[in-house]
Order: sequence, then structure tokens, then C-alpha cells
Amino acid sequence: MTACGGGGGGGEGAENTEQSATADLPALVSEAPDTGVSTEELSAETPEAGERATAMAVSSSVLSLPAQGGSSVQSTRLVTSSMNDAYSYTAPGWKLNLWGSPVATADAGRETRAGYVRSGASQRFRMTSKTNGDAHLTYPYAFARGKTYRSTLWVRTDVPTSVTVQMRRDAPPWDAFGTKTVQANSTWQKVEITGTYPGTTTGTLRIASGTPGANLWIDDVTIEQLEFNDLAPFSTAPIPDTLFGMHVNKLGRHQNYPQVGHHVVRLWNTGTTWRDLEPSRGVWSWASGSGGGKRLDMYVDFVKRNDPNAAILYTLGQTPAWASSTPSEKGLYGYGAAGAPANMNDWRNYVREVARRYAGKIKYFELWNEPDYQPHYNGTMQQMVEMARIAHEEVKAVDPTNVLVSPGVTSGQGMGFLNNFLAAGGGAHVDNIGYHWYFSTSPEKLAPMIGNVRQMMNNYGVGNKPLWNTEGAPGCDALTTTCATFVPTQQQVRSSTARALMIMWAKGVSNFNYHIWESGDALARMVEDDFRTPTEASTSYSTMVSWMRGARLLDAYALNGQVYVFKLQRGTEYQYVLWSTVEGQQVQLPDAWTVSTAATLQNTSSALPASRRITLGLEPVMLRR
Repeated sequence: MTACGGGGGGGEGAENTEQSATADLPALVSEAPDTGVSTEELSAETPEAGERATAMAVSSSVLSLPAQGGSSVQSTRLVTSSMNDAYSYTAPGWKLNLWGSPVATADAGRETRAGYVRSGASQRFRMTSKTNGDAHLTYPYAFARGKTYRSTLWVRTDVPTSVTVQMRRDAPPWDAFGTKTVQANSTWQKVEITGTYPGTTTGTLRIASGTPGANLWIDDVTIEQLEFNDLAPFSTAPIPDTLFGMHVNKLGRHQNYPQVGHHVVRLWNTGTTWRDLEPSRGVWSWASGSGGGKRLDMYVDFVKRNDPNAAILYTLGQTPAWASSTPSEKGLYGYGAAGAPANMNDWRNYVREVARRYAGKIKYFELWNEPDYQPHYNGTMQQMVEMARIAHEEVKAVDPTNVLVSPGVTSGQGMGFLNNFLAAGGGAHVDNIGYHWYFSTSPEKLAPMIGNVRQMMNNYGVGNKPLWNTEGAPGCDALTTTCATFVPTQQQVRSSTARALMIMWAKGVSNFNYHIWESGDALARMVEDDFRTPTEASTSYSTMVSWMRGARLLDAYALNGQVYVFKLQRGTEYQYVLWSTVEGQQVQLPDAWTVSTAATLQNTSSALPASRRITLGLEPVMLRR
């Protein structure tokens, strides 16, 4: 977990400075009214409290639930441009966005020469200097929170170069919600990106060139809004054991194993990184009573002794100073820790040593922890991809069934890092894609974020690889809440993770490692100070695991963005998990559902009323025969 959030999608953050263009730029033509937020709402992120107030106004009504959700996709074209328009540098037209110190430079202008246009006219864009910032050609648009957009455009260049197209929130954490990098040349090629908007401020469609001085031409731009069932299950396969994972970080202060139903343990912040295992070249700390090697032995034995069938996910990385390419730079875990290895043979020897020592015990290996956060990694993308190639070779040489997970990146700037990793060929060297999603008391917000990563995976041909949330937990959302004074309700404590588990599986996440079992946070706390007594959050987690494990998710949908419905099949029985984001919402159950009992996360149950009308709140209930 990182100490703080960071800027994404260009990295300019609060220092973002917009410069005047050197040439007139065309405006897109609106084809349909935007159904997004109002101008007043665009001034700042809207607090969750406002959403709850709106929902409370309708909670007294009875919602009749449909028997099933839908899955078809409909699109509405919102804006388009053939780049033949009258040119004026006025909002809401195209703009040059420049930043850095000194500020990056660029120019743009209309192009009409034959051979340089796709139809009629095109837009020329050239980044002339990048410095430590960048130059983007941008188009502001009032993207609406929770809505899904598809942007398409055609590009060509006069010299081969990488071109990145992204849709991005223009407010902290400056995160892209759809992005793709292509290798452009003198042949026109189509670029398409899709994503669901997470913010309430104005966003932008952005185009960036990877080579100073290269001329880039853009033509036939469109932005469409897509309507579909965002919760339609990604998979109807049985829900696997790998979904339910845990971190145990205080071994030594206790020897107690969590009894929550998990079957994966991720080792991170356990004193077992590369720098802990090999303090000097070829000298390993396996026999040292206080060394990281001895501690890793202890952790592996602890897991396998308590649950022989449990899987272990070991996170590689954190370079010893002697092996680091930046030994004088202090990373979060010490000098040199964030650097890539100066000699890749040292990395190879480290991965081989760990994979061989724990053959048959450690099956899953994560390439690096949160490398999108500079205190964790300050190397290049090329070095990260090379480390992936080597690690994949070594873990597979020990056991072909071993699995390498890509670097686990964060939900702020992680989209940009993962895009660059996949664009550089990293996807060919990993078996699973890793991400870190923490979530608030509104875990339903995970759905569009996961969907955006899934879309990026599809962009690079790795959409069939498993997607893992290798680290996450409930917590306060600093963008919408004053966390210093935040006190969660018991309903939030009991429900947040349970709801997140169901959302994650519906969106195709097949691993979630809760961080951490011994947490002292009021919302995430799973065990009391004696490291024995489970909290209500722990009981709720265990119950949801028992509801989900081995079942098949056949259908899911949200009604009015408020009531969430999930249809499970276990054997020949159909079961339904429901909740409402507003307490006290009454719903009428469909006659087609053959259910008679409602069970709660706290392991109580009661018969359904003859009216088949029930009241929902934040805490999921399961309806069954």
C-alpha cells in the first residue's frame, strides 16, 4: 500500500498549466445532448452525502425487481468531427495542454494537403520538447460520472512513434479511465478506447506523441456514450478459492491463523523482500535467526501448517543496495530499494533461488509492489519488462504450473503504468494481471474501475488472462469525506467488504487479498487486540465467503443505481444476494424467484412474508428456499 495517492494520466497534478495554442484548433460538433452532470456540478467532486440525500428521497417507494438483468449494448453518438470545421481557439474546442519545468512545447494547425488528410482536412499536432513534463492535444468534455464512453479517432505520423490516446479526469487523482498506446506510422490507423467515468468534474480526451519533432495527424474523431448492464457477469464458472485471500503481517506478535475462510495468503510488508533475503551478493539469510530468509521460512511454514491447501502469493522486488542501479537514492524501504537491478543476472539468481527453495509451497509470484509509486520503483519501463521476462522464465523452469502476476499497481496512477507496461510487451511475460483496489463504504464504485482495466487488457490482447486484486481493503474516501472525523456505522463495517467481494467477482476479479487481518482501522478491523476474537466485519466476510465459494454467478444487475441483485446457482438451487445503498428501501420480489427464506451476514435467517415485499439496506441478504 502506498503512503499517499499520486497524479496520473500525465503526472502534472496541481501544477497543471494550460498554454495558448500557436494555431487555431477545431471544435467538435455536438450531435446529441450530453446527459451528464450540470455546469454547477462540474466545479468540484460531489460528496457521497449528496448522493445519499437524493436516494433517501426515493427510498420510501417500493421498487419492483425484474426477474433478470440485461446484457445488450446501445450507443449514442455525442460529438464528432471530421476536422473540416471552422477553426477557433475557444471553449469547448481543442486545446494544447503543456506542463513541466521548463514547460514542454508543441504546435498544432489545420492540415489540408493531399496525402496528409483522411477526408477533407485533418489536425496536425507536434510535440517539440518534452522536458520533465509533456504536451497533450486535448478536448474537454463533460463526461458524466458512472457513464461509459467510447472514443475513436484516426492517426498517422511522418516518422514511426508511439501515440497515446486517453480519456482522463481533470482533477485529483488525474486518472485515465480509458487509454491505449499504439505504434503509429505513415499509414492511417484507427484507435478506439472505452471507459467508465469515475469523477464529477470535466474530463478530457487526450492525444500524446512519444517523439519530439514528430508530426502527428488526427482525423475523424467521435465520442459515444454506451448503455448496457454493467454488472452482467464476466464469468459463470464456479467462484474459485483464489478469490478469498488475506494478509497476515504481525506474525511474531502472535501465532494465530485467521479463521475467515480464505485460502490465499499474500506476503508483503512481512520482512521478506529481496533486500531481506540476500543482504550481499550470494549471501542468503536462511540460517540467520533475525534475517529475512528465516522469517520467510517461518511464514511459509505458518501458512502450510494451518492450511495445507492454502496458496501463497509472494511479492518479488525491493532491491538490495549492492544490486541496485540507484544505490544512493532512498526508496520507501531503504537506499537502492526502489531501483531496478544494475545487473539482471542478480535478479535472475534471486528469483531462481526463491522459486527453487519453495517449490511446491509458493505457486504465485507478483512481479513488484506498486511500481507506479516512485518510492517503490524508480527504474524504467524497459527494465520492468525485462524483469518480467526473466522472472517468468525462472518460475516456470522450477514448475510449469507456477504463476507470475504483473506488477500490482494502484487505482490512482496505475492505469497509466499498466498501459505502458502492456504497450512495451509486458503482457507476454505474465500469466495474470495485478491491480490494487482499495474501496470506500460505497464499494459499488469498484465496478467501473475494474471495467476500465478490463477494457485496457482487451486493448492489448490479454483480456483472457485472470485479473487479480492483490491488495485492498475498505477505508475512508478522502475525495468525498473528511477522514479525520469519519466514524463508520456498524452497517458500513459489516457490509463494505461483503459487497465489494460480490462486485469484484461480477466484474471478473478472481483474487482479492484483504489488507490486513490485524488492521487497526475502524472500518477494516477484522480481529480484536487479542488476535483471537473476530469482529463483526470478520463474521460478515466469512459469511459472504460461504455464500459465494463454489457457486456460479448467473446474473447480476443494479436497479436505479441503488438496489443490487445477484443470482447464484448452487447445485440445482438458485439463490439471490441483494442489498440497497439506502437503508429502508422496500422491494417487491419477482414471482419467478422460488425463494422462501432470507439469511443475513450475521448468520440469522427468517421466513419471507407472504406479500414477498422486503426491506433492504447496506447489509446484503441471501434469499433461498
